[in-house]
Amino acid sequence: MRPRVLIICEREFERDSIRVLVGTMGCQWVVGSNLKEALEVLNREAISVAILDSRCALADGDPEDRALREILVRLPGRVLTLTDEPRSPGSNNLVAKYSLPYVQRDRLAKDLWGCMEQLLHPRMIFPRIIEAARLILDSFLQPLPAGVRHSQGDERHLVYEAESLVVDLSIEHIPSTNHISLLGQILRKDKPDLPLNDVRVVLQGQRGPLELEVTNESGEFSFEIGREPNVMLEIDDRPNHCVTLVSPELRWGYG
Repeated sequence: MRPRVLIICEREFERDSIRVLVGTMGCQWVVGSNLKEALEVLNREAISVAILDSRCALADGDPEDRALREILVRLPGRVLTLTDEPRSPGSNNLVAKYSLPYVQRDRLAKDLWGCMEQLLHPRMIFPRIIEAARLILDSFLQPLPAGVRHSQGDERHLVYEAESLVVDLSIEHIPSTNHISLLGQILRKDKPDLPLNDVRVVLQGQRGPLELEVTNESGEFSFEIGREPNVMLEIDDRPNHCVTLVSPELRWGYG
């Protein structure tokens, strides 16, 4: 089956140029003129690679950012962005924040196929190492004074430990909703006062990836979770290395 490429671009003449190049590479293509349309395409079609015009990703407003993160989660490592040269500060931030491969707009005909080939058939020199973090503290399991019981609405505090980092999590029911908030902070084990910022964290549910976040300057991240029995976090703390942690059973019997 020929690879199917999703082209996310607002400008029609640029979409036409990309379509021609993709077609000469033996690929099928489908177009989304913005991030919302791209998500609709992903809901109905199997996509091999997405080519994202950075202008679409830099639209103002949080809804666009959430849509971009969902696309990146559903196409992990398979989104290529199209930038200007020199790159704008916004494009630089986009490429760095999400570790996106990119092609300059004025070198599209020369560089597109080589970059797409890398996404379709990655040649990894070093295998990706996955390390499972261990749970070292669960506040629901801590002893309490005689006569005191945990309330179902209490915040749950969890601490996980891996070889080089510690992850501090709190899980709490969001009032008047059927959702749970998960707030976390990633700290270096040898230098706890030095948080890990700009680290990709992927939230995985039973059926696959749910959302992607990038830690802030304090090493913090947050997710809102729907009804899931438990979730897994994948933390890309360094190249070719991922730390995973699995939550205990999530309690949904909140009042």
